Amino acid sequence: MWTYSTGALSENIWHVSDPASAGYQAAGNWFGILQAVYSIVAIVVGILFQRLNNKTRKGAFFLSLLAGGIGFMVVAYGHTHLSSLIGFVLIGIGWIALISIPFTILTNALDGKHDGVYLGLFNCFICIPQIVASVASFAIFPMVGKSMAHMLAIAGVFLMVGACLIWIVKEENHN
Repeated sequence: MWTYSTGALSENIWHVSDPASAGYQAAGNWFGILQAVYSIVAIVVGILFQRLNNKTRKGAFFLSLLAGGIGFMVVAYGHTHLSSLIGFVLIGIGWIALISIPFTILTNALDGKHDGVYLGLFNCFICIPQIVASVASFAIFPMVGKSMAHMLAIAGVFLMVGACLIWIVKEENHN
């Protein structure tokens, strides 16, 4: 998102691709505003997530990641300020779910012994895929015609796939 959003916004809304152009700079400024929007949405939704329980957590995670994936698609292919704003609202919902609910599922499944080790390993399984995705982007970007919008669309697709995968996670509560 942080790498490709400004370029996608500049191409879709301002119809420019030159980073030195005023339109590209305007897209960067707009991206800053959208970052504030998605952060505020994430805070509000995160407060609501405190009410989730074992019965509602997976459904909320599924719907939130689905919303985030749709948000990436809207940003990738929308052509107005409003569409990008809606897209980043949806991304904010997906983002807060992604950084909070998996940790809740994991900590509920732990019995209190070796929690630090398990949380550390869990963090590795978050960071390693990010590194792999970053390195792979050097190969993927040319394959999608060097389109920043297409890179956001790919992120949206994978977020929606991740949403579906929550249903195979077995959740046990040891607390």
